[in-house]
Amino acid sequence: MAGVNVSIDVTRKQKLFLAATASEVLFGGAAGGGKSYGQTVDAFLFALKYPGSKQLLLRRTFAELDKSLIRTVLSWYPRKVFSYNSSSHTGKFSNGSVLDFGYCATENDVYQYQSAEYDVIRFDELTHFTWDEYSYLFSRNRPNGPGTRCYIRAQANPGGVGHGWGKERFVTAAPPMTPIWEKASYREPDGKLIEKWRSRIFVPSTVFDNKKLLENDPDYI
Repeated sequence: MAGVNVSIDVTRKQKLFLAATASEVLFGGAAGGGKSYGQTVDAFLFALKYPGSKQLLLRRTFAELDKSLIRTVLSWYPRKVFSYNSSSHTGKFSNGSVLDFGYCATENDVYQYQSAEYDVIRFDELTHFTWDEYSYLFSRNRPNGPGTRCYIRAQANPGGVGHGWGKERFVTAAPPMTPIWEKASYREPDGKLIEKWRSRIFVPSTVFDNKKLLENDPDYI
């Protein structure tokens, strides 16, 4: 966006996460790998690249989201291009892009979004969500304008109610940084079968990838 001058320092693994083009990307590993920051950078860059785009950033509870990603966003998103409404939990960019902050405390909470359309849906701590919650939100992943892209982006630490399905879907299905391809099919109104391929990928991260954290706090490990 013209007039925006932001210095963004990212790690090698964060760069891999930002560069991934798969339909679904999991940025996962141990705590301290810089996953949450990578998610906020990706959201920022997407919003600027696609004016008028809409993104949803989810956590199991809003209190958890407020303590993590909302604070991270407000700490570095330039006020010149981004404003946050704490009542509606919505961030707006000066080019018309929107970043909604939401939650799914129970499985029924996904239906809050049943009439919404988001170019990118982001999960903070994916392993805190069930497969039904995650897969239902695929139906909300729709383009909001010409030229945009539709993605699912998530980060996670091990453990949680979704640990099993998350590991099976992203980690054990293929080696890290190896695209996993899956055929998706549907029928058009005239009965014609349409088949397309979707990809997903796992980007691993550990605290050793986050050298800035270790420099600032050598005892973090």
